[in-house]
Amino acid sequence: MSKNYKKMFETLNEYLKNRIEDIDQTIIEAVNARNNGKCFSFQEHLKGFVYAQLSALVSWKNIKAHHTELDSLFCNFEKDRLKEIAPEILIEKIRELKCYSPYTTKNQMTFLKNNIETFEKIEDKYSSLDKFITHSTPANIVKLLADSNSTYKLKYAGVALVCEYLRNVGIDIVKPDVHIKRIVSADRLNLIQSKSDYRIIEEFRRLSADIGISQVKMDYLLWNYCSKGYGEICTAKPKCYECVIKEYCNNFSLCNK
Repeated sequence: MSKNYKKMFETLNEYLKNRIEDIDQTIIEAVNARNNGKCFSFQEHLKGFVYAQLSALVSWKNIKAHHTELDSLFCNFEKDRLKEIAPEILIEKIRELKCYSPYTTKNQMTFLKNNIETFEKIEDKYSSLDKFITHSTPANIVKLLADSNSTYKLKYAGVALVCEYLRNVGIDIVKPDVHIKRIVSADRLNLIQSKSDYRIIEEFRRLSADIGISQVKMDYLLWNYCSKGYGEICTAKPKCYECVIKEYCNNFSLCNK
């Protein structure tokens, strides 16, 4: 590793800490809690999954601002009560709260009962969802929940969404979404040459082991540096003139414009 990526992440941490207010650290706190021995209940798993769904194509700030109403709407994630609610009711209330995505919400809510039943099936087999998600590597768990040929495939849940669910219940794994894929690509930081979700997951695992920074912390720093409403530096049209880590970036020609 020729570049000092530990220093790069320390620079990002300092930059974000001094300039951006109200950065959510729920995922980092969840990972710390698991590392300190916490076991997550079925309700906490269901909550983590539903919030991963809701945040797929909706601003996290919107969702966070309405978390009390959303918790109530989803029956505080009591599975038996939630399975009895008609998807149409959930969809309409989510729309009213402006946490609705025209691309994902309808399908997610329509098949929520099916996904709860998949969780129940997993619990029957492994005695708890916590034992299931820790019985193999995080990457293997993602495959079990996201791959179409898996017995435990969750409907309308791809790799990035499953990663987000696992992070919500304290698993240290990167979420290979559009922001992360862009900033680590060969055109930017050149941390990872592949566009494969699973290759990105593996490379972040290795980098975490090399530099001693958790995957969720690295993800947190990179995502907040890129995302609209937060850092907004390494966006689709990057603000290279403001970038504090341009020395690590391959996009020198753009940075110098």
